[in-house]
Amino acid sequence: MFSKKITDVKKSTTKIQDSKKDLATRTKHLRNILDTVDIAEAKGFCEANFSHIYHILYDTFIQAENNLRQRELSFHLVHKAHKEELECALWILEQVLALLPELIHKRWQMHSLGHILTKLLHHGNSIKLRRQAIKYFLMWYQALNDNAPEYVHKMYASLVPGFIVTCSNAKQSTTSSVFHDTSLQNPVTAIESLPILPPSAAERIPDQPSRVYLETLLEHTVSTVVRLEWQDKVSHHHRCFHFLLEMFKLYYLPKICPKFCCETSLYNPNLDLPLLRKPEADSEFVTCRVSLIKWVANYMHQTKRNADGGSNSVNTPTTVNQGSQHDDDIHQDSSTHTSLDSTISIQASKTTSDEELATQIVRDVLCSSRDNVNFIHELYRQAFLLNFAHAVAIRKTITVYKDIIQMNLPELPPYVLEPIEDTGRAQDEVPEGFRPGRLRNDSYLGAIHKENLLVRAGLQNLLQIFMTHAANVFLLEVNPHFTTLLEEQTDACKRVLNIYRYMVMHTRMDNGTWEQLLLVLLQITSLVLGENPPKKKAHTLGGKLAPAIFQTLIVTWIKANLNVTISRELWDRFLHVLVMLTSWEELIKEWAKTLETLTRVLARHVYNIDLTDLPLDRLSEQKVKKSRVKDSGKQELNTPCTINESTHLPISKQSSNLPDGAPILKQMRSGLFRSYSETNLAVKRRSISKPLPELKARQRRSHSLDNIRPLDNESTDRTRSPSPAPSSGIESTSIKDSPIQLEVIAADAGIQDSSGEYRGVVCGGSVRGWLPDVAVILWRRMLGSLGDINLISDPKLHAQVFEYLVKLTDTLIKIKLNQGVSADNQSTPQPPDLVPPLTLILPWCFGALSLPDTFESGKLSALQLLCTVTLNCEPQHRGYLPHFYRALHLALNSTSKAPVYTVLKYLGPRFLSLQLPGFSLLLLDLIHACNVVLSSTHLTKAVPRSEAVSILGGLLSLPDDFTQLTVLEPTHNIQMVSCPDIKDHVVNILLRTGRREPAGMARCIALSALGIFVYKELTNQTLHPRVTDAMNVILLALKFNNKIIAQLASNTLFLLCDYAPLLWAQYPRIADSVIRTLCAALFLHAPLDSTAGESDKALGTALLLCLGEWCLKLGPTRLLEISEYGEKRATCLLLLIFNVLHKLITGNTSDEESGLSQPSVNDDFDPNILLDNFEKSSPNASPTKSQQCHQAIVLCAKTILTHIVTHLGHFPMAIGAARLSSLVVEHDDVPNLTSDELSASIFTAPNIQLFMLNPNVIASLVELPALELPGGGITAGLSTAKRQVRVLLRDLSGKACWDASILYRSPDNDKNDHNRDNGALPKMDVPKWITSCYSQPESLLVGNQTHLPQRAMRHRSPSVLPDTTNSAADLDQLDDLLQYLGHISPECLESFDRKLNEPSLSPVSYDLEQEAIASVISERNMEVEYNRQSQFLEGMMAQPVIRPSSQLSSSSENNVYNQMRLTGDIDETKFQQCRLLFSQLGLTGWEHRKDLHLLSKTDRLLRELRNLDTQPCRETHKVAVIYVAPGQEDKNSILSNQGGSAAYEQFLASLAWEIELEGHTGFLGGLPRQGSTGLTAPYTATSFLEAIFHVATRMPGDSPEAVLNKTRHLGNDEVHIVWSDHNRDYRRDIIPTEFCDVLITIYPLGNCLYRVTINCKPEVPYFGILFDELIIESNMLAGLVKAAVICASRAKRTTLPFYQQYYEERARSLETVVTKHKATTTYEDFIARVFSPVASANPFGSNSVVVGGYGDVPSSGNNSSMLAAALLDSHSHKIGQRDQKFRASDSSSKGVWFNNSDVSQNTESSRGHYDKKRKTIPRQRVQRKFHERSNKKLLNIVEIHCRYLNHTNSIPKRNKQLHINP
Repeated sequence: MFSKKITDVKKSTTKIQDSKKDLATRTKHLRNILDTVDIAEAKGFCEANFSHIYHILYDTFIQAENNLRQRELSFHLVHKAHKEELECALWILEQVLALLPELIHKRWQMHSLGHILTKLLHHGNSIKLRRQAIKYFLMWYQALNDNAPEYVHKMYASLVPGFIVTCSNAKQSTTSSVFHDTSLQNPVTAIESLPILPPSAAERIPDQPSRVYLETLLEHTVSTVVRLEWQDKVSHHHRCFHFLLEMFKLYYLPKICPKFCCETSLYNPNLDLPLLRKPEADSEFVTCRVSLIKWVANYMHQTKRNADGGSNSVNTPTTVNQGSQHDDDIHQDSSTHTSLDSTISIQASKTTSDEELATQIVRDVLCSSRDNVNFIHELYRQAFLLNFAHAVAIRKTITVYKDIIQMNLPELPPYVLEPIEDTGRAQDEVPEGFRPGRLRNDSYLGAIHKENLLVRAGLQNLLQIFMTHAANVFLLEVNPHFTTLLEEQTDACKRVLNIYRYMVMHTRMDNGTWEQLLLVLLQITSLVLGENPPKKKAHTLGGKLAPAIFQTLIVTWIKANLNVTISRELWDRFLHVLVMLTSWEELIKEWAKTLETLTRVLARHVYNIDLTDLPLDRLSEQKVKKSRVKDSGKQELNTPCTINESTHLPISKQSSNLPDGAPILKQMRSGLFRSYSETNLAVKRRSISKPLPELKARQRRSHSLDNIRPLDNESTDRTRSPSPAPSSGIESTSIKDSPIQLEVIAADAGIQDSSGEYRGVVCGGSVRGWLPDVAVILWRRMLGSLGDINLISDPKLHAQVFEYLVKLTDTLIKIKLNQGVSADNQSTPQPPDLVPPLTLILPWCFGALSLPDTFESGKLSALQLLCTVTLNCEPQHRGYLPHFYRALHLALNSTSKAPVYTVLKYLGPRFLSLQLPGFSLLLLDLIHACNVVLSSTHLTKAVPRSEAVSILGGLLSLPDDFTQLTVLEPTHNIQMVSCPDIKDHVVNILLRTGRREPAGMARCIALSALGIFVYKELTNQTLHPRVTDAMNVILLALKFNNKIIAQLASNTLFLLCDYAPLLWAQYPRIADSVIRTLCAALFLHAPLDSTAGESDKALGTALLLCLGEWCLKLGPTRLLEISEYGEKRATCLLLLIFNVLHKLITGNTSDEESGLSQPSVNDDFDPNILLDNFEKSSPNASPTKSQQCHQAIVLCAKTILTHIVTHLGHFPMAIGAARLSSLVVEHDDVPNLTSDELSASIFTAPNIQLFMLNPNVIASLVELPALELPGGGITAGLSTAKRQVRVLLRDLSGKACWDASILYRSPDNDKNDHNRDNGALPKMDVPKWITSCYSQPESLLVGNQTHLPQRAMRHRSPSVLPDTTNSAADLDQLDDLLQYLGHISPECLESFDRKLNEPSLSPVSYDLEQEAIASVISERNMEVEYNRQSQFLEGMMAQPVIRPSSQLSSSSENNVYNQMRLTGDIDETKFQQCRLLFSQLGLTGWEHRKDLHLLSKTDRLLRELRNLDTQPCRETHKVAVIYVAPGQEDKNSILSNQGGSAAYEQFLASLAWEIELEGHTGFLGGLPRQGSTGLTAPYTATSFLEAIFHVATRMPGDSPEAVLNKTRHLGNDEVHIVWSDHNRDYRRDIIPTEFCDVLITIYPLGNCLYRVTINCKPEVPYFGILFDELIIESNMLAGLVKAAVICASRAKRTTLPFYQQYYEERARSLETVVTKHKATTTYEDFIARVFSPVASANPFGSNSVVVGGYGDVPSSGNNSSMLAAALLDSHSHKIGQRDQKFRASDSSSKGVWFNNSDVSQNTESSRGHYDKKRKTIPRQRVQRKFHERSNKKLLNIVEIHCRYLNHTNSIPKRNKQLHINP
């Protein structure tokens, strides 16, 4: 193949050299040869045959020219073949120019080639041909190089139309060209230049031909350089381009850039600040300038390759140094460049494409000399001066600078490198992570020309010249009507600002660069933003860029001060600019955000507080939970960054020079460099001692640029900047709306100045970055950078400044509160030495108060600041109090309400508890202001109604001697007056507020304040005249429609219950109204079944418990008095209470005749609120349904009823208040039963029986021998039976016990019977009273007829009131009383023709009535006859009862009794006394049968009874009490306290009484008895509740285990009381707990005054009694706190979804007993069990008469059951002798089984003597059991139980015993 190729070349060469061959053949073979051989062979071939080749070229061109010119005739068309001839000629021309540059350089065929090119360049040719001609000319021109004659230079200057040669060196040529003509006859003459190929008709002429041909010229200037095949390519390529560039600058640059500044120098930069300028007139030369700038920028702009191998730039560099794997091995001179004389081998050149090679040549030449470098940057400056119609060039220039500054390059341009003499500094200037790459490959190492070192200018010069030149884009005045141009200018300015910001945040700059940047920014700010902002900011550049400019300026200022020393003059200029521009809202916002960031820095570096991770937040309950998850991977937070945080991923390297191997750079979550100086303090201190050389060595380390990701991957075809951020107008890479990055360069962390001081740059030291002193200085300077803010002319901006100052003050207060907080909560740190300067801004605040009214908003913020700072600053910093008092005086008496609202809202009641010197001067002003607020009708949140009422409540709690002080008169003048009636003013306002206040919370606080006022007056017994009014307001609040306020009034009455007897004595009408209003409120708020909710349940329960407490406090004497007040004056309160409770239980709350309807509302009380501003409006919803809520209220009413019945007048009993429910059980004192608890033995005892009286009461009857008491007990001297009956009742209110015995003789009969009983015994064979029963058997049933009641024989006069003075045996008291009432009160008569004492008409007819009477008499006669016939039957004989003498233990009686037992006359029954009492109570009748049942005697019943006895029968509360000593703020030290102050101990003594845990029988609250949590505890109880206080100082705390045990008890309490003697407020997170829902903290103020704060969790409803920031006197403190904690505990429990009260639990237990253990028996079986609890032998012998077959009692037979039934109710066993229709009337008669003597004895029980509060010592358990005796008749108790407790199936418990001695 190769031999054939060589043969073809030789043949073609021969034909080319043969001149006889035709032109086409020679041309064909020439093309074949050049297409076949490579470039080197082609070049050799052309050099060997250059004359033949040129001859072919010339002939071909002439032939083509002639053929094309034939078109001059109009009918000729250009044939395609003719164009191909021309293209062939042009191809040969290109080959000649490319392959023979050496010959052309020697002017070979210069004139001929010039003539050809002249024809091709003719302006008449087509555009395409002309552009090709320019390419061929440039190849010819650069080949000629310096040998080109003048006319060739002129041809070059004329390549672009429109440019005229201005160079003086260019001379006109005498001839255009000289050719040898083919005609030998003609001489040599000048050839006329004519167009060869004119443009076609379809060809469009460009609008700007100069720009088009200039771009062609510039394009081919680069592309043709590498087309010439020189022998020494490298050197000639560089020389050729250098020549073309110089010619371009000589001929074209002056026209393109007429204002080109040759003085622009990167090496000696001109840093004069630019000024505003007008737009330049647009022309064709401007577009040419744009093209030139883009051409230079495109070739100078190179970016890194992408990951996919592509480039971010169109122009890709020839070689990209990817960096060595070992950065530390990089040579010091690795970044140097080659010279123009360097050589490159052919092989090296072939490794790159012609395009890349050309690009590299252009860069090498442009960077080869300082002139060229200056030329580049001057062109860039020209770009910044362009109009924004050419924004593409501006953006391209900005992009070039951005990539250089951000190091987004594969290699640095040589001029960016530092000069040789500044190499050391150069290494310092290179940012961390950047390693400059090599300009060329390694073949250039060592071939560095000295010229390349001279072009180095350094990064600082580049930064300075860029920031100065780029400022021109801001200063062009663009017409705002041209919105497109304005948008382009805005976009360009954003790009420049982003580069400025990058320089600030990421580029190391020296002092000069920082100052130049500050000057440029000040110039931009002052010129772009005028002193007065435009009205339409969106239509101006300043309006669009104001936020970005201000932020950039301020951030730059701060960063500059962290790195270099800024002169005072520059500071003054900075302040001048900011003060001048304070009318810009954007400046205010950026100032505020900057100051916020500086405050965070101040907190971290000065106060060691991280505002993003506050100690208090870490200690809080929620933070602790979150930290468990986060702490494992948590890193130390750095100040967040600003510019495109996600795109900067620094390299983390470990340095052995750092202490503990700490990394220089830490990759944080924000993706920013972590400053080494911002690590922990220990590392920082160790780093200070590092030697400077080590830091220098570490500082000089560089990193490869390839390891840094680009900041912005903006491509060259991008025409717009990123979309601006909404708030700033800055693209996403901006630092807007994010905190300033305030990290410190790691290399500067350990530098010390020469004096050894560790000082920052701003303080004259050398340490860069943040230090405490630096933070303070910059914070204060930035705070004052706006000058006097009261000089701001715009009221709106003035208000914005003060609003931020409010936020700043809140942040400083937050810092102050977090100082000195224990991190581990185990020890309290020392008080901080430095505190935030809260008072620094007060001069501005005082100055603002003197501004005009147009600045009202700012003045209000100033007032807020004054109040806030005063309440929170340290006492030693309050030297401004006189000015403060004056400001408050003027504000409180202002004609405008806004200052009044502001002062009261932010001063609040805390001002009173501060006890500031002279604060009493403002008392009258405060009262006046509060009155103004509460008289206002505005209900917005801005009106501080709650604060006003709180202040009045606090004033009311101050001692009465405050009225003797002189105060300021509430006017604008400063005048002192005395006001002794201050208290009356306060009370009057509170009374009005309690009646009419429309805001819910304010009304609640007013009611609480009135309650405290009444409590104070009753405590001190001063009895203010308005106590009655205050009580009336509280009572009226009970009928509030809002249930929270009604419940608050109930809680207030609960507080005042302690003084119920005093109220009754001093204000009997008020005390009476309390009971009546509570009853009425129960009716008013009684919920229906379908509407009852949790709030109704809470309110109803509170009212019932309050009513019960008042009843027990007033006692039976007062409650039984006939009331003289109210609508029902003739009734007693107790009856009213019973009626109300009964109606609640039965659901009959709509009974209008009860007289308990809601009292009428007077005109001065509003029962509604208009603003429900409760934070927690109602208790949280629970799953309980409405019906269940209603049932809970009914159940509570039943409990209160049983409680009053049982305990009214009997609490506390002898054992004390600690025990309410009886400890007595069934087997106590029973012989032969010695069990310690209930056991099955009671089921087999013959003297014990258990009953269910009704579904709510379980009764036990136990018959015992008469107990022997010391001294005879309360029955000493009385004649009683030898046996007694014990009744045990278990119900909702607990367990009660009564001991009853028969009374035979009263003390009055003892003396008369003494002589008769003394000596001989009477005859006792058959006692007379026993034999009489045989002769008169009728007495067994109904007694003699002589004992039937007879109607009175005579009457008194109707006008005489019957009483004991006019009574007689034949006068009927009741009959005469009815007659008297009908006479004096005729309205009581049912009918005017019938008196009250006359019997009413029979409801049935007369005949039916007579028939019924006859039937009853007939049946009675039959019964008498039956008894007469069976009276001598032995089985019907009752056992005789021996009537004892007055001395029960006489031996004569015992002998008689024993003798009768031996003879068989007496069969003692062990349940006889119980049967007697059972019958006396009327329980044997049919009317009780439906509810009265026996209980099944099983083991499960025993378990249920034991469980019932262990359940509480009162409400129980446990409260934690904690003492905080001075200087204690941690859990360990607080819980280690074993004692408190004297005032604290006095408070505990007043709060409750001390009980010993070991012997305490009441509620213990979880405290063990053995003493592990102390030996004693405060305890208090009423008949309805118990409360024990877990006092921390009573519990051991000498060991960690003891502290832990103490924490468990305290932490589980829902209410905490904290007594704090510390000077700082107590925090609830000091003792972290899931509970502590209500925190009441007490702070002693001195002078027997105390400050009380209330802190509740959000879900706890408002409970009243106390309110936040209340001042209380010492004598009221304990009582108020005790009532508050009980109400708080109740309020918390209403939020628990499934919480149930004690009575609900007891009701469930009782229901279980009733439903599961009720014995279903017939009436006969029931009576048999009453007769004998345990089955026994037939008591009637074998001769018993069987009347019927009833019952199935085991081992008793039908006879006994039948006979027992007959004994108990004879009417039911008369078979066939009763008419069925009289069954109902007959069933009401009571059957008895005792004789007539027993009946007579029973009648004596009404005159019995009762044993009250007597404790009986039981047998066998003296150490733990006791009896309690009551003076209440058991009959009344049981009747009330059966009457009122019949309406439910569940119940709770009680504690009492009644001893009745009939």
